[in-house]
Amino acid sequence: MKTAILYVGHGSRVEAGNQELLSFIEKTKTQFPDIPIQETGFIELTSPTIVEAVRACVDQGATHIAVVPVLLLTAQHAKEDIPEEIEKAQKQFPHVHFAYGKPFGIEPTIIDLIKQRVEEAGLKSVNHRPAFEEREEVTLVLVGRGSSDPEQTSDLFKIARLAWEQTPIKDVEVCFIAATHPTIDEGLEKAARLKADTIYVIPYLLFTGVLMKGLEKQLAELNQRSDKIFILGDYLGFDDHLIEVLKKRTVEVLAKLG
Repeated sequence: MKTAILYVGHGSRVEAGNQELLSFIEKTKTQFPDIPIQETGFIELTSPTIVEAVRACVDQGATHIAVVPVLLLTAQHAKEDIPEEIEKAQKQFPHVHFAYGKPFGIEPTIIDLIKQRVEEAGLKSVNHRPAFEEREEVTLVLVGRGSSDPEQTSDLFKIARLAWEQTPIKDVEVCFIAATHPTIDEGLEKAARLKADTIYVIPYLLFTGVLMKGLEKQLAELNQRSDKIFILGDYLGFDDHLIEVLKKRTVEVLAKLG
């Protein structure tokens, strides 16, 4: 038995986003020094593909491959696209055993990271769960990638509520870049109707790309024609704190291989 780890990222048209992922995974690889075969594949938009990355593992002698999705939430990519590619690889390499893991999901580390991003954008920092009287008259808008999968959208609403519990804000809203409602326009319009004059917008994204660039432009236009102040915070990114989350998910799927 020779085990390999295959990390699977989404892929981006913007090469900087792909490099962010690769750099993050290089750091994660050091958490598993006893597993020399560790490769990365992408779902779309760049290479290597998942099947190509599987082949790279097999060429190095792998007989058991732990496939770990480097994705924030469970949606079509995690439920359908990656399993379909694993099935293709299984047909090409019938002697290889595969085990498949879970996306990051809802983790305390991620809630802490959202809190950190809002504080970096200008919100006052607190080291405790704020009482209602301590909450500032500001709104937080979390912007997700979007999916037709209800599990993905409901998870982001739960994450938004958990973020509200940890930050001194009055309101939190959720909207999506594509595939579902509320859209970005709908979410920002709703936030603008609330009492708060300051609205922090945090992209719930792992990497930079065309989605992030479009959001920057949209908020710049809003600030020119609105009496509200829209402040765009940094996207989650491949923050070093997330290495522990990815390590946890990798350990889980390695256990399935025995």
